[in-house]
Amino acid sequence: MSRSVQWRALGVALAMLAVLFAGASHDPVRAQGPALSTSYVTPFPENDTYRLEVWGDVLAEGLLAGLAEQLADEPRISVQRRHRSMQSLMRANFDEDIGEIVSEVTRSNAHIVVVLTGFNDRVPLRLPNGRRAPVGSELWQQEYGQRVDRLMRAFKAQRIAVYWVGLPIMRRPDVNEDVQAINGVLRERAYAAGQKMIDVYAATGNQDGRYDAYGPDISGANRLLRQGDGITFTPAGNRKLAHFVERELKRDIMQARAQRSIPLAGSEAEQRLVRPLRQTPATTPAARAATTPAAAGTKPGATPQRPAAAPSEGDLKADNSRITLPDASASGRQDNVTIDLPRPAIPGSLMALLTRRAESDRTTQPGEVLVREIPGGLTLSRTISMAATPGTLQRRALPSQTPFFRVLVKGERLEPKAGRADDIGWPPISRPEAANPPAMPAVSEPEPAPAQAAPRPVPRPAPR
Repeated sequence: MSRSVQWRALGVALAMLAVLFAGASHDPVRAQGPALSTSYVTPFPENDTYRLEVWGDVLAEGLLAGLAEQLADEPRISVQRRHRSMQSLMRANFDEDIGEIVSEVTRSNAHIVVVLTGFNDRVPLRLPNGRRAPVGSELWQQEYGQRVDRLMRAFKAQRIAVYWVGLPIMRRPDVNEDVQAINGVLRERAYAAGQKMIDVYAATGNQDGRYDAYGPDISGANRLLRQGDGITFTPAGNRKLAHFVERELKRDIMQARAQRSIPLAGSEAEQRLVRPLRQTPATTPAARAATTPAAAGTKPGATPQRPAAAPSEGDLKADNSRITLPDASASGRQDNVTIDLPRPAIPGSLMALLTRRAESDRTTQPGEVLVREIPGGLTLSRTISMAATPGTLQRRALPSQTPFFRVLVKGERLEPKAGRADDIGWPPISRPEAANPPAMPAVSEPEPAPAQAAPRPVPRPAPR
């Protein structure tokens, strides 16, 4: 083998490893799925309500209770309270089980199915030679992936939007290793089948990525989320688990609602597909001759008919078009509905009047943009303008120039006036107003009191 071929093979191997590592790295909670140009759920459900079913094992039963509570106030989603049991995909009679599942899926009229299964699939695979392949081995992953594919094809044949919910973190380390192997197979097969998987493994652990029975609920309070068996969830934990599913459901339903607004006009190429463009008849000498009175059969001396007024500049001609839109009937069959779009002619004088009115309604003051930085490196921007009085041309001062706005909003300090309470500058001669203070009125000084004579000392008697 030449060296160039070896380097090429090495490059292909490195590219495959990069793809595998990119698929293995995931956010705490994310919905894996290929990028679709159309919505994942149908935009036109019956009665404008999505019918939701939950399939799976005992964990799915708790998830159903959480979804019923989380989506109780959502009129667009109808949660079916019946739990569709699907205990294990690794049973010996899987062919019979998958037949019953396919039959039930065919009879179901659900638009959305949430599947949470795999905990009971931690069963070694029995080989034809009597030996057993442990959970997570290459043979076990291959067989388990084929069984998951058959189940995914059953849902895909009925055009049901399926959300596969991964298994949460478990308390026992040996069980946790099997859970990670099962999540890896589900993640790979869901991506290959074009279905979404909501990976909740990292979100059900603590900050260190380990099992913890306590944690924040949907309101942020620290609550008991797991049962004593280290497997199932408490009611608060089921609501948190349902919150991750609810977020992905509403996001896809909003995308489906956005695709219901079908634009009526597009590019020229798209409009040609809807209706052919009107062709303007060519002006030929024969056509011009046909418009003369003699060619038109007008008798000599008869009063000629008044020609129609030529359209003035700015007129909008009448345009009655027709489009065809696809529509899904109640039986699921796609039909075509034809819609007429009449548009009457609008004279140019009316268009000019509307244009002048729109120009007169514009504000004469453009407004001012206020920018303020807040903690976290974010910047707030807001434009403030004052409404002008109709019929007046005077320009008003911007709100940001008023004293109260400069002091209370911008935080500026106004220049103090001499003699006012905020005049606390020192020395006073630093301002012109303080250098020449106003003259104070003269105050007459009181006359001093007359001096009193000092008292004479009392003579002391002489000693005897």
